[in-house]
Amino acid sequence: MAAALVQSRIDSILQRQGRCSVMLTGGRSAERLYVAWSKIPELQLLKGVRFYFGDERCVPADHPQSNCGMAMRSLFQRGVPTGCSLYPMDGADPDHGAAARRYDEALPEKMDVLLLGVGEDGHIASLFPGSEALHETGRRVVPVIGPKVPRERLTITPPVIKQAGSIFVLATGTAKAVVLSDLLAVRGDDVLTPPARLVLHATWLLDTALPEITLTGSQELPCPRY
Repeated sequence: MAAALVQSRIDSILQRQGRCSVMLTGGRSAERLYVAWSKIPELQLLKGVRFYFGDERCVPADHPQSNCGMAMRSLFQRGVPTGCSLYPMDGADPDHGAAARRYDEALPEKMDVLLLGVGEDGHIASLFPGSEALHETGRRVVPVIGPKVPRERLTITPPVIKQAGSIFVLATGTAKAVVLSDLLAVRGDDVLTPPARLVLHATWLLDTALPEITLTGSQELPCPRY
């Protein structure tokens, strides 16, 4: 199971260093993962984990489109495990720039575990094709305008992704298989179209029903069930 794989990675980090930073993502695939993960008894035994978010819609936490709200309804339906901390982005602050700066300051130097979904356009977090945020090298969190409502968002930038220790990309469904196939076919280092090329080195979590994909190099694409 994908949830067990993520849990196992966190457990190994905790055993090694006694603490672990985990960055959560949004989307339907993430919600499915979180529901499955919430049922693993080991989740409630976690101590020393700090949970963050890779992006957020600029809406209140109780809004149906809030990534934090979705995580609370799925992964943390029994509450944040005792001894763990949750750091949501302040999507309700009308000063998006200030909210981004505060979150940047709250982030650790590097994330131990980073979860990301991938869109059919190849976007990750709220880094969309052609976004100026893909050129960011200093700021780790910035406000952006997305193509779908709610359009105003906060998102991590490439430096956070490049510094992460372990990255899991949630890619379920036939449409995501097409995205991955297209990614593997792109030559060169252009990450603007699509941004998911930033995480080709990551562990991709796929549906077992996806068609076979020919890999290049040493990319590992496990296919666990949720």
